[in-house]
Amino acid sequence: MKKLFITTFAIVAFYSLGQAQEKAKKTVWSIQDCIEYAIENNLQIQQQQLDLQDADINEKDAKNTFLPDLNGSAGNQWSFGFSRDASGVSAERNTRGSSYSLRSNVPIYNGLQNYNRVQRAKLQKVASQFNIERLKDDIRINIANNYLQILLQQENLNVLNAQNKITLEQIKRTQQLIDAGNLPEGDVLQLKATAAENLQNIATSENSVAIAKLGLKQLLQLNFDNPFEISQIEIELDELSILDKEIKQIVGTVLENRNEIKFAEQNIKLAEKDIDITKGAFLPTLSGFVEYGSQEVDIEGFPSRPFFNQLNDNKSFSIGARLNMPLFNRFQTKNAVSRNKVNVLRTQNQLEQTKQRITQNVYQAYLDAKASNKSYEAAKVAVTAQERAFEYAKNRFEVGISNSLDFTQARIAYQNSQTQLLRAKYDFLFKVKLLELYYESPIK
Repeated sequence: MKKLFITTFAIVAFYSLGQAQEKAKKTVWSIQDCIEYAIENNLQIQQQQLDLQDADINEKDAKNTFLPDLNGSAGNQWSFGFSRDASGVSAERNTRGSSYSLRSNVPIYNGLQNYNRVQRAKLQKVASQFNIERLKDDIRINIANNYLQILLQQENLNVLNAQNKITLEQIKRTQQLIDAGNLPEGDVLQLKATAAENLQNIATSENSVAIAKLGLKQLLQLNFDNPFEISQIEIELDELSILDKEIKQIVGTVLENRNEIKFAEQNIKLAEKDIDITKGAFLPTLSGFVEYGSQEVDIEGFPSRPFFNQLNDNKSFSIGARLNMPLFNRFQTKNAVSRNKVNVLRTQNQLEQTKQRITQNVYQAYLDAKASNKSYEAAKVAVTAQERAFEYAKNRFEVGISNSLDFTQARIAYQNSQTQLLRAKYDFLFKVKLLELYYESPIK
């Protein structure tokens, strides 16, 4: 049976390790892949899951206190020297005797302490589960932040590559105009300098993408040498409805559903249950017992009777009950109750602090999302305007009306507006997702 258990455990462990390694070998990760992998492999969550297992064992321990115990004892002793026999005659003789017993104590009443310990153990299991869910929420928001940073840097790189492509096309077009005698030689030099600067910016942007990926890899605890790409997120920001809700409605829902709140509320229940357990020490305890025993003796100089015959003849059976009344224990129980009452006040204070912190965070996230939405809308208008200005400058430059400096300045302004739009877009997306995390919990 032991070999079967070891073999089964080894197979399960090997399979689980294999699954984790297989997931780590993925090359393209969605945001949900990252969240699931991080939750499965996070050491803090694994630690809390061990605490949950410990709470389950504590519940079993508490329930088992209702069961009777059973203890056996056996003893053997030798006596040497003078002793009196049944007739009162004192003589020097050696004696050997042994005794055997089985005893069971049955708890009947102990001030409901056993019952309250069971209830406390159940509350602790729930608290441990809420704590695990709280850690999962933190992981989700950290993953989302790093994931969106990669998307931001990738889109910024795409903008730079697109702008560099336009510059290269303009160099080619300008060179044709120079060759035709329509533009001076100096115009192409400015564009070539811009192309060189573009390459420098692209290299910097590529490094920013690599650093952003490295940050997410580190969060996932992946090997830095593993290939790693993320899938794109198709989100219509105009369709996000969280900002259409009233802030009071959002705060009310958050305070009702957030795992931090539930964890803090559970801690209050645990502290109150500790008071009930401690108060039980003021009350009397009642227990019953059942005992069965026997003994045998061998006295030097007297005929020895068979061992098992003596045990059969000397067997005894007893049953009874014991009542203990607590009278005075130097106020230890009273002080323990007072200490637990203080702990209840402490946990209540922690709950209020948690509510205040989350309320402040939700208001901050709501106002930030509102402001980011306005910035995003303004950035879209700016890009449209700069795009028209760039097209106008491009057309003027191509027909020889303006010089390369004017064209370059228009291109830089357009590029900067695109970069600002990307930053505004992902800032808005992140802050909306943060607000949704508070409101709905999981990031989708």
